[in-house]
Amino acid sequence: MGQTLIMTDGSQPTHVFDWDFRDADTKEGTHVIHSYPAMMIPQVARHLIALLRRLHPESQTLLDPFCGAGTVLVEAARQNLEAWGNDLNPLALRISKARTTPIDDNRLRSQLSALSCRLTPLALAAWKGPIPVFPGRDFWFKPEVAQALAFVAAQIREVADADVRDLAWIAFSETVRWVSNTRNGEFKLYRLPSDKLAVWNPDVLALYRGLLARYSEGLRTFNPELRQAPVAPRIVSGDACELSEVPDRYFDLMVTSPPYGDSRTTVAYGQFSRLSLEWLGAPSADARAIDQRLLGGKAVPMPVNALPSPTLQVSLAQIAQKDGRRAREVEAFYYDLDRAIAAITRKLKPGALCAWVVANRTVKRVVLPTDRIIAELSSTRQFSVVDNLTRNIPNKRMPLANSPSNIAGDTGATMTREHLLILRYNGGRQ
Repeated sequence: MGQTLIMTDGSQPTHVFDWDFRDADTKEGTHVIHSYPAMMIPQVARHLIALLRRLHPESQTLLDPFCGAGTVLVEAARQNLEAWGNDLNPLALRISKARTTPIDDNRLRSQLSALSCRLTPLALAAWKGPIPVFPGRDFWFKPEVAQALAFVAAQIREVADADVRDLAWIAFSETVRWVSNTRNGEFKLYRLPSDKLAVWNPDVLALYRGLLARYSEGLRTFNPELRQAPVAPRIVSGDACELSEVPDRYFDLMVTSPPYGDSRTTVAYGQFSRLSLEWLGAPSADARAIDQRLLGGKAVPMPVNALPSPTLQVSLAQIAQKDGRRAREVEAFYYDLDRAIAAITRKLKPGALCAWVVANRTVKRVVLPTDRIIAELSSTRQFSVVDNLTRNIPNKRMPLANSPSNIAGDTGATMTREHLLILRYNGGRQ
């Protein structure tokens, strides 16, 4: 069982629940729109926001500096908060916008119906339009699949309403992933083995129409609640280490789930997004550079053990004894995470509450307790710990084992628990 929490108002307990949410529907409402790696489930976001609001009843504004697919933003809007989301991944920003933008039901139904009516096998057979060219297209897509995708894209461009068109593009993005020659159970790009590829003949049109129907139904479910937010969530493109598009001293709450490690060795956000972004028209160089731009994507200009976290220093020293290069790679991630904490601090009002949802990874059989490391790095910026809860991860798509030594057959347990670290910002007071 996951740890239970007693939410308090003053000294009186008001509510108890289990943070595992083992049997919860994690695809309700607009959360059905597009998969994304290692997403925070909506129930965790919902109850974290509710908890923080009980502890800070005057709160009106919320920031998610690593907004990903927008789970926190959706739940903040449903609780009448002004929400801001930041991310570097262009695909994440588009998914977040689709999930948080209410669309009039009649307008949504009529325009998507018209789009679906144009997506017929006869129209596809007669279509002679251009097919986008990008490196590796024919490796990842069969010719008939590429033609069908290009045909669908041409029909989406005919959708008049910008919000409906954005939703249609996101359904297209998920279709790209499902009809490609990739192993769809993976976030990294692995091609199907030859025997499975030989019989792989996805029905692009049927899959796309099915996704449109699911997305539109999810949007209709949450439309009334999304409309009640004081302002629509603001979604900005930016580096979490800078947050240059986010206002200073503006936020009462911060709720986020940062990457658990660098994308190259942990969760491959860039590889997950690459094919979709290339079909959506992003320059190939940009689509292929996401992992290098995220936390830990570049080497750090400092020696190992320089960050002010005793826990991190011990872990890095243990890793360095086994592999100095891996120790430097791990520190690159925490160096950037520390920069992100500094940037977030500038955006908070005095007394703001922060909730970090993190999992503790293992490198070279050394556990990296990211929750404790964040608490120590934050304490140097006048944060104090309010609580630290633990939940099992029953639904998140993560490997149950990895190879800590990179030797075939040598596996170890990976991240099956999350920590919900709640901090209060005590600085910034005059």
